[in-house]
Amino acid sequence: MSDDHREEAAGSESSNKNSTKKARHFDIEAIFAQTISEQQNRNAARQTEASGLDDLASTSTAKESDGGKAGRVEGRNSGTDKTTDSSVDRLSAKLSDQKVQPDDEDDDDDVGPALPPGFVPDVSVVADTSAPQSSAADSKDGHESDEDDYSVSSLIPTIYETKITHGTKPVLAISFDGQGSKFVTGGQNYAVQFFDFQKMDSSMKPFREVFPFESHVITSVAYSANGETLLVASGEPQIRLLDRIGKQWAETVRGDQYLVDIANTKGHTATVNHVCWHPLIKEEFLSCSDDGSIRIWTTRDFKVLTKCINKHKGVIKTKGALGRRVIPTTCAYSWDGKLIAAGCDDGSIQVWKHGQNYINTKYLGRNAHSAPVTSICFSPCGKKILSRAMDNTLKLFELADFKKPLFEVKNLETSYQQTSCGYSPHGEFVFTTTSERPTKTSEKGSLVFFSSANLEMVYKIDYDDVGAVCATWHPKLDQILVGLSDGTGRLYYDPRSSVRGALLCATRPVKRVRATEIIKEEMIIAPLALDMFQPRGEEGEEKEVTEWRIKRVLRMQSGRKKPQFRKPAEMPMTGHSAGGRLAKSGGTLHSYIAQELGKSQNQTFIQDEDVRASILRHAEDAEREPLYISKAYKRTQPVPIFQEEPVEDEEEPEYKVRKLNK
Repeated sequence: MSDDHREEAAGSESSNKNSTKKARHFDIEAIFAQTISEQQNRNAARQTEASGLDDLASTSTAKESDGGKAGRVEGRNSGTDKTTDSSVDRLSAKLSDQKVQPDDEDDDDDVGPALPPGFVPDVSVVADTSAPQSSAADSKDGHESDEDDYSVSSLIPTIYETKITHGTKPVLAISFDGQGSKFVTGGQNYAVQFFDFQKMDSSMKPFREVFPFESHVITSVAYSANGETLLVASGEPQIRLLDRIGKQWAETVRGDQYLVDIANTKGHTATVNHVCWHPLIKEEFLSCSDDGSIRIWTTRDFKVLTKCINKHKGVIKTKGALGRRVIPTTCAYSWDGKLIAAGCDDGSIQVWKHGQNYINTKYLGRNAHSAPVTSICFSPCGKKILSRAMDNTLKLFELADFKKPLFEVKNLETSYQQTSCGYSPHGEFVFTTTSERPTKTSEKGSLVFFSSANLEMVYKIDYDDVGAVCATWHPKLDQILVGLSDGTGRLYYDPRSSVRGALLCATRPVKRVRATEIIKEEMIIAPLALDMFQPRGEEGEEKEVTEWRIKRVLRMQSGRKKPQFRKPAEMPMTGHSAGGRLAKSGGTLHSYIAQELGKSQNQTFIQDEDVRASILRHAEDAEREPLYISKAYKRTQPVPIFQEEPVEDEEEPEYKVRKLNK
């Protein structure tokens, strides 16, 4: 028989055997219950053996000790034995109960590896199952655990804070750039300070401070999406555009304040209250002013020759109920850039559709507030708007129905027109700042967080003796920056959720300034590492750094054998004197003869000591034959009279006689 036939026969026999076998059924629950009961029995037996060994050890220890000390030891051991026995009894009773009911599925926690020999349970940590567990026992700190507080604290990054110093006057404007690498602050001290997380240490000092408007208060600042341009608004009608390092490269045109129709002017004519960038169009930005207009600008209209944006792209007039002009105090774009909103000093909120004719409003809340609006912000969905006003309220409106707010929070004191509000990055919270003045000299403030669903307060940070003016929450960094009324700021962050930003510079040590310090320690420098010992194109062995090269350089450095570099001799003068150099006299035959003749003729004059007599010797000849000036003044010139003989000194008068000191 071949191998193939044998394999086929063996396969048929095995298949016949398997066909006659019956399938076995396993009861998994019964097997699992049996395993649990066996393990519980083993654990109980080991616990009994361990307690017996502990009783023997405690008895022998008590017998070896003597005196009152022995009594105290026996008392403690007896107490421990009683406690241990009671704990073991409870544990064995529990195990016996579990043994009686092995089919209970709730006893899975008792299943595990065998306990080590000699293990005694600690009574202090054994939970009493008869009494209900309190929330205080579950918390580590002894405080009541609240799931809502835990969720809020994990979502709001306020675990750590750093202090930022801007000056001594309130900080009215703050802004992050898009990536979160820089931020700026502006305030009543007319200064704009630039902060860079990459360059700062734990002292949190700015790397640049500029005064773009000299003596005008900074009202608003805004970084572009890419962080290349910074808008700065102030008490002037012009808006300055600064670059990353604070250098001005453009400004908006100043309007004509004598024109009645503000639409005919090319720019603002009064204080600019607020500026902001378009969320999608990187060249476009928005501004509102006390002249009653909201203007749309674009950097494409920038003229290099004038370094100015010569005209606005669009203008919006804000009007009251009777058609009169009202002042827009704040403005904002929606998240998608399709809507433009403005809060006015009469308490109204007006919304227009972007890109169309801005004559009629799309949404209007005429009686939204009873005081000037300080800040407005669209919800992430774009269907709601959050507003903050000087009437000490925070309101949430539905755009479709502006007559009545959805939710309202009262008694939020504010003293600054730049008080801000906003949404968290994911829209689950809203925040605002408060500033209260109980007296003329004291001030209190806070940063308050509310739930965006119903405006219920969920978190609050109080500031003693200082008011909170403005705040912003960066979505990428997950960090909160707050400007205070004492000229400082607070930057809050959470290492669990925050990235970069304050985490980069909060742990950097402060660098000391060593300009006025003297270092007295000796500095060790390797000679071969200096540039003077490096080869400079020599050939042969001199090309390598050897001992001979070191000795030669050291000899040159010493004063004895250091080569003297002298100034080369200048070329001789061939012409007239030039370049501060004088031509040498007597260099030619003519000059030599003239020099000798002059010396011979004037030899008597040079040798004569009485210069006056040598001059008067030629007076008679000059009088007979005048050559120069005497001919012109011959008729009018007086006759000179010279003194021929010296006269003896006359006696001086009495008033000129010196009095000798007695």
